[in-house]
Amino acid sequence: MKKTIALSLSLLGCVGLWLAAAPAWSAAAPALSEVRVFKVESANCTEAIPERSTVTQMCAHRGPTQVYVMEVGLGNNPHASLDGAELSGTRTAVCQVGTISEACNGAGVLMGYIYRFDLNLQAGGTFQFSNSSINPPQNTLVARLSIR
Repeated sequence: MKKTIALSLSLLGCVGLWLAAAPAWSAAAPALSEVRVFKVESANCTEAIPERSTVTQMCAHRGPTQVYVMEVGLGNNPHASLDGAELSGTRTAVCQVGTISEACNGAGVLMGYIYRFDLNLQAGGTFQFSNSSINPPQNTLVARLSIR
């Protein structure tokens, strides 16, 4: 009996140490509040996309092109497409560390993601990204950008 209690207490201590090293993700997940394309990058140019823009302005993006999407809050159903064709991409978690947002590295509070989609554009097209909030009101946000 004493061995069982001692083993249980030692396991609790190990779990406590593991939790102390984890970032503060136990807070309520932030509702999805924004998704937007913020950069398009190709051999021709790198273009910062202003908020509420619906079309690229600086150049004609062709060939290998990267589209970057910022997601503020947490979603559970990301979907991206170019002219209706489904795309896959990569994402990087972004954490709030004090007053700075940075790639998560074991510190801070998870606040969203940066997605990167690699395209091979032969002509312009319409890029669309959507996601639904992980918690109520479970709204779905959409970002669209016409890439010329």
